Amino acid sequence: MIQLTVNGQAVEVEAGSTILDAVRKAGFNVPTLCYHPKLVSYGSCRLCLVEVEGARTLQPSCVVPAANGMIVHTDTEKTKSSRKFILSMIFSERNHFCMYCQDTDGDCDLQQAAYDENMTHWPITPAYKSFVVDASHPDFFLDNNRCILCRRCVRACTELVGNATLGFEERGSGSILIADNNVPLGESTCISCGNCVQFCPTGALIDRRSAYQGRETDLTHTNSVCLDCSLGCERVIKTRDNRLVRIDGNEEIGFNDSLLCYDGRYKPLKEDRERVTSPMVRRNGQLEPISWDEALTAISVQLKAHASSEISAHISPRQPVEALSAFHEFFTEHFKAGQVTLLGHDQTALTSAKLAAEIGAFESDLSILKDCDTVIVLGTDMVKDHQVAGFFLKRQAMQDLNIFIANSTRTHIGDWSSNKLEYVGSDYAAVVDLLKSFAMVETTDLTPQLENLGLKPARAEQVLGKLNQSQKPVFVVGKEFAKAENLPAFRKLVELAREIGAKVVSLKGKANNFAGALLGYELDAQPKSTPVFYLALGDGHACDHTRDALAGSEFKIVQSSYVSEFTEMGDIVLPCTIWAEQIGHYLTSEGKLGLNQQAIQATDGNLPVLDVMKSLANKSGLTLSETWRTAVEEKVAAIVLS
Repeated sequence: MIQLTVNGQAVEVEAGSTILDAVRKAGFNVPTLCYHPKLVSYGSCRLCLVEVEGARTLQPSCVVPAANGMIVHTDTEKTKSSRKFILSMIFSERNHFCMYCQDTDGDCDLQQAAYDENMTHWPITPAYKSFVVDASHPDFFLDNNRCILCRRCVRACTELVGNATLGFEERGSGSILIADNNVPLGESTCISCGNCVQFCPTGALIDRRSAYQGRETDLTHTNSVCLDCSLGCERVIKTRDNRLVRIDGNEEIGFNDSLLCYDGRYKPLKEDRERVTSPMVRRNGQLEPISWDEALTAISVQLKAHASSEISAHISPRQPVEALSAFHEFFTEHFKAGQVTLLGHDQTALTSAKLAAEIGAFESDLSILKDCDTVIVLGTDMVKDHQVAGFFLKRQAMQDLNIFIANSTRTHIGDWSSNKLEYVGSDYAAVVDLLKSFAMVETTDLTPQLENLGLKPARAEQVLGKLNQSQKPVFVVGKEFAKAENLPAFRKLVELAREIGAKVVSLKGKANNFAGALLGYELDAQPKSTPVFYLALGDGHACDHTRDALAGSEFKIVQSSYVSEFTEMGDIVLPCTIWAEQIGHYLTSEGKLGLNQQAIQATDGNLPVLDVMKSLANKSGLTLSETWRTAVEEKVAAIVLS
């Protein structure tokens, strides 16, 4: 530990801490602009200068290491004068007329820093030149007129996301933020994750949807979790007048580095499907509105008349654990339904749970992806699915990462790495055998195995030959590999991991696939046509197999948030809340239970799946238990936290 004094107060910090760390731990504030706790300190803006006794000049606190015996002063006349001068220079270089900026009135770090220094104006006459605003991107603008050259966006894009789209061109005050080789942002390699916008301390990167819709203090902030995949990224839903305005990563919690992908940040804001607004029943071939009581009574009658294998029930994994538990209990235990499935046909969670029950805990959490030297990715495209986990690998690949990918289609994860090997195909048993041969350093000629998989021996030796030498190897498995039919290969892979000291990460499909597997849902069965077919679609989607099974059923009950081909086939259609209108828990792929808080109020008549299940149980004279937490938490031991 290091002991130093800040403004007369003794403070102790860990070795490797900066002066800024010590200042903040002591309870004092030093303004920053280029600094961000999740980025490598850069020290370019010089706003965090402090006075250190014995030092010849003021010191940038964000990059200078704390040392034993240091005496630091943060609010001397010298530091205050320096900050005002630096701020005056920044304000004069570009168009920072705050009243015309969407980040004004406390939402901008630059403006707030000026307020903190009691600045009401800047003494240096602005002498800036105008820059063209890049409005080519569908989700945000790039306005170099408001850029302060802090490079936080560039560093976030490279250090955290691993995409390296953003950079700077020209020099000095003429420097401009560009995408790739100065192409329009909308035509660049940008993946629309929006993390650069969240990290920008001014209005240089402007969110299209939320621009000019109010200050941060005008918006209601609600903590939530992303429902797109099983990573469970934490986010903040920002609303106003009961409508969604913006979604940001939750920096206070810091789970998954507070990052979001396009699906977690922008996709939910672009939903424009027509809502189902009231219960409906089919009469004379047409759907007509009815009351909730009539609809629930009609459903109850049908369920009681067919209480057996004649009923099949199917629910979206986007529903909370509470709803999944009630739905499963209602149809499995009380009505003995012949089929109760979770939509999506992703067997990863189920296969993983089965294997864990057989051999014990074998999985690790996502944090190991941030610091691995060799990674084997089997059966998943981490550029398209589970993107935030893909960010962890992409940024590792920019350094020195050995990466081998086996997938049915070509992927672009690890393109930065000079040590990348890719197999395109689905013979995963042969792939695992090959990995074992390399890891165990077998003396037999591996050329036939390599040629069978279409791999060049020299390249394979370069990448896989290092598997047994790696200090931090990781196996990542996804839905194509972790199928029931590949269980023997999965088991062999886990055994290999244990032999060589590797970690295993299992990416478990959509939001609550893992919870569904632990609750006993069928994740490996195609929906079948039955006399009574109950589809709790919610705000999710379903595949063609589900559509065909619904079409072939006699009595069709569809609970959906939106009008679709599924509701058009229903005999009874029930309106349902969307993700932002309900509260509930979601279990991540690594066993963390997150809470999705309700952010907006649903219109009258739209009910959550859980409420409908309770009402149907009441109609049938049944009582649903609330033991979902016990059922889930007792089985999460398959995960070994790093």
